[in-house]
Amino acid sequence: MGEESLPIRNKIQESGIQVLDPEDFLLPLSQIQPLDLADYLGEWGVLREKDFRARVQAMDTAPFAGRWVALFCSIEAVWPPWAVMVLAAHLQTKDPLAVPKGIEFGTPDQVQRSLALERIRQMDTETYLDARLMIKACSRAEWTPSLYLALTQRLLGVVQTLFYGEPCSAFPIYKRR
Repeated sequence: MGEESLPIRNKIQESGIQVLDPEDFLLPLSQIQPLDLADYLGEWGVLREKDFRARVQAMDTAPFAGRWVALFCSIEAVWPPWAVMVLAAHLQTKDPLAVPKGIEFGTPDQVQRSLALERIRQMDTETYLDARLMIKACSRAEWTPSLYLALTQRLLGVVQTLFYGEPCSAFPIYKRR
């Protein structure tokens, strides 16, 4: 007397809920090259123009080729705004084969977050039109509230229903009436 086995149903898959992972918007940190302004300042974090320009001219721009540059200053120092301008001009003109993809001011993590927010602002929302959408909770980006906020704002007028969490434990955020 054997029991017939019933096929296992995936109710989550049958629900039609699409899952969006905020991590998909994060550029890998390996594509972001840090550039610490502190390395180009003199003793005690003092910027002396002549020394600064000499250090910048001696800089190898090859590590920045095709990558995003995260330009920041790791020490408390007083430096003029033109210092970042000189660095940017040098990076973009010294070697035409070693031009960075772009330069942003901030630590690598801050630049990664800034670029992700820009990608969210520019994302094509057509895929999510009238969708039941889950913004994934268990993501590498879960402690980046700005990404969740940006995704919510970008998708509210598009989706039918918006959830936060995982398909097995959804937290409802929004449902269009």
